[in-house]
Amino acid sequence: MQIKLKDNSVNLDGLSVHMLKALVTICRVWVEHGVSTVIITSANDGKHMTNSKHFIGHAVDVRSRSLPDNIGMTDDMRDRLGDDYDVVLEIDHIHVEYDPPL
Repeated sequence: MQIKLKDNSVNLDGLSVHMLKALVTICRVWVEHGVSTVIITSANDGKHMTNSKHFIGHAVDVRSRSLPDNIGMTDDMRDRLGDDYDVVLEIDHIHVEYDPPL
């Protein structure tokens, strides 16, 4: 299993321990679905909404376009990460953020 950055524009500085936990879970799901590489397309970088969790180290986006079962893999991540995380399948990536209920 390997984790790759899309390119050198991806900034992992300030990634929270909660997101490191999420990355471990993402890797486990990928391996179980026969995928050997997680590609992070965004973390604390890029263009996001003003109040995005990306800017405080609580969100990452991972590439989904070549996954064998992006819906099933998204569901698996959502189930394993639980209610403290939002996992959203977008057009070309899966957005994962730490956002515990109040």
